[in-house]
Amino acid sequence: MLLAVSLAWAAPTDRYEELTGEHDDFDVEEKPWQEERGAVPPLPESGWTEVQLDSLPPRQHAYLALDGVTVGEKDQVVRYWLSIRSEGGGEMTTYEGIHCGRRGFIVYAYGRPGRKPPVRKARHPWWKPLEAVHGLRYRLELAEDVFCSGEVPRTLRQIRQAAQGRYEQANPFDNWTNDD
Repeated sequence: MLLAVSLAWAAPTDRYEELTGEHDDFDVEEKPWQEERGAVPPLPESGWTEVQLDSLPPRQHAYLALDGVTVGEKDQVVRYWLSIRSEGGGEMTTYEGIHCGRRGFIVYAYGRPGRKPPVRKARHPWWKPLEAVHGLRYRLELAEDVFCSGEVPRTLRQIRQAAQGRYEQANPFDNWTNDD
């Protein structure tokens, strides 16, 4: 009885193992992640959509330029223009990136419509962790509620819908389709 169990355990599980006699898993060589840096797009003059972010202080509102949101094909970074505006007239506009799998964000540039030039690149952009620390909670909320589906970015269609408060039922295979 014990011999039959051990032979069944060692039996090939697929045709490849049966033909080659190899029982090891395939070796997968993972390439180190490398960011695709590109040009900073111009500051959008219109097309801003308000995004409901519960982590912002009262009387502050977040806006995304949805037409300018991109997802890097190779590095999977969601890049976007974000504007945080207060009812008192203050405004902070940034061009940022979020990487869902690495759970990090980066600020590429700052924008101010009345300034010449209206876009100023960050001097030394570097990746910071998306942690729920004071002042950064809204980025974590953006990642979890708008841009990411777990460790992968949502499709552009899903990002637009989530930014407007419309969510689809989660489909783990949705990122395998090209429906944008």
